[in-house]
Amino acid sequence: MTRKEVNFTRIIRSRGVAILIVIASVFMIFQAWLFGKVPPLASSMTIAFPSPAGWIGDTWLSMWVNTALTIGTGLLLIAINRSFNLLRTLSVFFAAFFIFATASTPIVAGQLSGSAPLAIVIIMAMWILFTIYGVRQSSRRVFLSFFLLGCGAMVQYAFLLYVPVFLVGLGQMRIFRFKKVIAALLGLLSPPWIVWGLGLAPLPEMPVFHFTPPSMLLTAPGGAPFLAAVAFTLVLGFMLGMVNLIKIIGFNAQARAYNGLLSLISIATGVFAIINFTNLAFYVTLLNACVAFQVGHFFRFTAMRRGYLFMLAFMAVYLGLYFWALLS
Repeated sequence: MTRKEVNFTRIIRSRGVAILIVIASVFMIFQAWLFGKVPPLASSMTIAFPSPAGWIGDTWLSMWVNTALTIGTGLLLIAINRSFNLLRTLSVFFAAFFIFATASTPIVAGQLSGSAPLAIVIIMAMWILFTIYGVRQSSRRVFLSFFLLGCGAMVQYAFLLYVPVFLVGLGQMRIFRFKKVIAALLGLLSPPWIVWGLGLAPLPEMPVFHFTPPSMLLTAPGGAPFLAAVAFTLVLGFMLGMVNLIKIIGFNAQARAYNGLLSLISIATGVFAIINFTNLAFYVTLLNACVAFQVGHFFRFTAMRRGYLFMLAFMAVYLGLYFWALLS
């Protein structure tokens, strides 16, 4: 690399550029809202309380609340990286990339839904598990981690899909014991126990399962641009994950466990998004956050090998998808 390329790479990885990317992302979200490209999402996929998609009736306020939650998720990604050194770098570019990728899907970024709360809850629950790697006296924090999942399930049933993922995560943190499983189950059952025990919500009806043909994707809110953005994110996460795996294997056992849990959540989120495609928008924010970690790894590994070209190319694709959504 030339001296100019090295300096340019440092600029891209700087905090100032990350702030500029975030400002541009907020502008993109606002523009999509002005253009009327934020179709409403369904809000009926709940167990006890109304889904977040129905919490705010004012679309203007809903957009700004979700924007704040998205930025807050980015800050949470930075905090967890600095606490556990997941990426072996203090660069915040990956968090800015996450916000930019989310802004490229106006249907998710431009309104409050279950997508941002899912990302926040899963990242917080993952953070809690990170703090108890190899700690035998950790039942309380296991309880808290699954309590968060139980609380999320009160407003969106799909939170329950992550329960087996976090049970496997107990094994990755080397604390899979009978007491820990009991603590996890108690944490998961505590929210519904409190809600229905105190009569705060009516008992739910039994869900009705029915076959949904894949052709329903063609009429999904957001249309082809949204599906293309999610497909690109899935492919990008898979490809970068495979490339990064070679380097991550060389980390110590604790770092491998952290990245292993993160990879497990990433794969599970991708699988859930594909299988539960009628609820696709719900998984997008968390999927973007998981892929952002892979982008952060990849950029660090390739920083001195013109990695900035890949970052610019990825962002150009997301920008193109955004304009497609805006003009369609």
